[in-house]
Amino acid sequence: MLMNRRSFLAGASGVTLATLLAGCQRSSSANLRLAMVVNSVPAQLLDAFQQLPERGSSVAVTPQDSLLELYSLLQDWHAQAQGAAPIADWVSLADYWLAPAIRQELVQPIEVATLSRWAALNPVWPELVRRDRSGIPSPEGSIWAVPYRWSHLVLLYDPTRLPKSAAQLQTWADLLRPELARRVVLPDHPRLVLGLAQKALGSSANGADPAAVAGLDTFMADLHQQVRTYDSNHYLESLIVGDATAVVGWSDDVLPLLRQYRQLAVAVPPEGTLLSAQLWVRPKPAPAPAPAALDWLDFCLGDDFATQLAIFGQTPSPLLWGGTPPQWPEPLQTPPGIVLTPAIADQSEFLLPLSTEAEARYGRLWQSLRA
Repeated sequence: MLMNRRSFLAGASGVTLATLLAGCQRSSSANLRLAMVVNSVPAQLLDAFQQLPERGSSVAVTPQDSLLELYSLLQDWHAQAQGAAPIADWVSLADYWLAPAIRQELVQPIEVATLSRWAALNPVWPELVRRDRSGIPSPEGSIWAVPYRWSHLVLLYDPTRLPKSAAQLQTWADLLRPELARRVVLPDHPRLVLGLAQKALGSSANGADPAAVAGLDTFMADLHQQVRTYDSNHYLESLIVGDATAVVGWSDDVLPLLRQYRQLAVAVPPEGTLLSAQLWVRPKPAPAPAPAALDWLDFCLGDDFATQLAIFGQTPSPLLWGGTPPQWPEPLQTPPGIVLTPAIADQSEFLLPLSTEAEARYGRLWQSLRA
């Protein structure tokens, strides 16, 4: 999502790369071309779309192992001669990457007026993807992407490694507890770590000057002393093998693990968390979308997609945002600790683009803390 997401649990849902490609057509004969990280859309959903009688669509998938590789694809297509190679109709991209893609003119605006479910989305989604030409959210901007899944940062831990009398972990500040000294794994990403610290202190994760947040320096210095390692790719393994007691990770990574390792516990801090969305973007050189390409976007915003994404992908669709847990498909309701309730969602944030000066401030603070 915000980084090169790991594929440690790629087989947990029973969907492999071979399964993903089964039934999909060769690129030359397909009328819908998708480029995405492996497993970001379960194979069952690709099959379901192709079997819709009114669509008659065939899908070609260009699977990649990381968001960085997808971003490189966009750059390659932008640089290539017109018509040199087939270009995907839609490329999966994380919201964090949308601003640079817009600034580098790798993507083009999307006309959403013909999408039957767009108007039904919670306003949080149009606000996220409506940007000006520099990638900054703007009410006067264009729609640059269509979201199809999202996740949130959670606190995952092993209660059996806590002292018997210790309370369960619930808040970001609980990461500072003495029994977690050198037993915490955090993402290797400055915006995520500084963002959760800002949320812990009641501030926005998108502030222009994190150093201006009262108490942040102390909180971060104390937090750094708790950290065994900063790792965005193998953090779950650290918890499983016993090298860590608590990790911070994404809900869609964590949920399959909780099904397998029942002793683990999870919490979404009530002070709010950080969010990430997967989006469909249209490469800049791509021609006007064909009917099958627009059908795919409508399909991704539909009820059937939301239900099957919950079952096979164990992650929510934008259609579920703002709903209470009983309204969600059953696979997303348990364990209750992983659910992003409406009250916590109201306190949570996507990481938005910052000015060059603000990015530099975050970078300097991050380096000073890691020194």
